[in-house]
Amino acid sequence: MLLKILSFFVSLILFAGAGQMPEPYSPADSENLKCSAVILSDMHIETNNFDRFPRAGKILAGVANASVSPDVVGFTGDNTMNGQSIEWFDFYGFVNRYIKDSRILMCFGNHDFGNCADHDTYVKLRKRCIEKYKTYCGESIDEVYYSRDIKGCRFIVLGSEDNAENTVEVITDKQIRWLSDQLAECREKNMPVIVLNHNLIYGRNGSRSYWDFNQTTNNDALDHALQDSGATVLFVCGHSHFGVNEGSVSREGKVTYVNLPSTGNTGNYEAEGEYADCGVGIYIEVYEGRMILSFRNFAKGIALEGYDNIEISL
Repeated sequence: MLLKILSFFVSLILFAGAGQMPEPYSPADSENLKCSAVILSDMHIETNNFDRFPRAGKILAGVANASVSPDVVGFTGDNTMNGQSIEWFDFYGFVNRYIKDSRILMCFGNHDFGNCADHDTYVKLRKRCIEKYKTYCGESIDEVYYSRDIKGCRFIVLGSEDNAENTVEVITDKQIRWLSDQLAECREKNMPVIVLNHNLIYGRNGSRSYWDFNQTTNNDALDHALQDSGATVLFVCGHSHFGVNEGSVSREGKVTYVNLPSTGNTGNYEAEGEYADCGVGIYIEVYEGRMILSFRNFAKGIALEGYDNIEISL
């Protein structure tokens, strides 16, 4: 608790205030809203890169500036640059300062695990990821993959089980079997599913999903688990620093695939202007029979034209 309080006060020093707050955002139909979530990716907090602190503060202040607080704020990994304790201290300082009324879900990426380091480093940093999440958010997890049921939705967080060369994510058959069991249960309960993962699925997440360094070790099994489940699934990943464009959202059957840009970095690839800018994540609204997905720049308080109000039938 002392560490959590101290990180909060340090965030006050690193980022004195959000300045003029962005415009607040609201659900389309607050009376009938069942569940809502904001998902961000690749914040890349780095202690010796001070430009990232005001960006992080502005982004999370924008996330918090909602007429109805989201039930969930999720991160799809690469929350830090090097997985250092001081970086987690800074990251969670901002999160705890601004996100008061939402459940925090953490997915971990290659940078959180040491970015292609060896197995021993992975084991060390994996333990750190889990411990810091419990310390700062009060969430106990035993693995880097886990699930939570929140207001009628199941949120499934996937994670790499080792380090590999070229930032490839290691997903074992054991994790795939666990995922398949989770999805089967959701199908039986007619429960919508939101899956958070760091890396992309080959061929599903835009042109950069064909690049080797964006892959998982068990790509086909992962995609088959999603497609064969019969559940309505929103699969959200990051990692690619791929700006918002026509490849950011794709659909096949009952699965919608979303690739997020880096929320914390400027200059995302293969996009221009506000579609490549930092601060972009997604806002998800779940209603009876439908889900609404909108790309939004939380730092600026604007929805991205052409990528807002994307409707998914449940």
